[in-house]
Amino acid sequence: MAKRVEFEMKELAGICGLYCGACTTYRAYKDKDSTLLNKLAATHNIPVDKIACDGCLSHNYRLYLPAEFRDCYFRKCAEEKGVTWCFECSEFPCKRLKDFSRDGRAHHTAVIDNLREMKNLGVDEWLKIQEKRWRCPNCGKKLHWRIGYL
Repeated sequence: MAKRVEFEMKELAGICGLYCGACTTYRAYKDKDSTLLNKLAATHNIPVDKIACDGCLSHNYRLYLPAEFRDCYFRKCAEEKGVTWCFECSEFPCKRLKDFSRDGRAHHTAVIDNLREMKNLGVDEWLKIQEKRWRCPNCGKKLHWRIGYL
């Protein structure tokens, strides 16, 4: 059972350096947050029961979205180059990743630093740090990137 938990945690280390454990969709799905699920369903014009994601490295990756939104450039690129995370690539950090980190979305700004930390600390240690970082220090509730979304 410990191996499965370890594997599930690795699924939360996004290929591009995002921490999937703080993704709004992931948190809504895993926490069964009906308010947030309803908001996401309305935004994407789909039934609530179709919203599911277990992280970027999982087989249950954003399947509720149409293909044009589900397809991830970094996922395809990593597969083509035979790597799991961008930091393993000889072109890291590439122009596409740099542009992604500057696209105006706050949670994208740290991806290059996150990937460097993953490389230096190891993915398991990085995940432990993220797990702690994305919890409320007072109550322990798991947080997501768009906490003011509602």
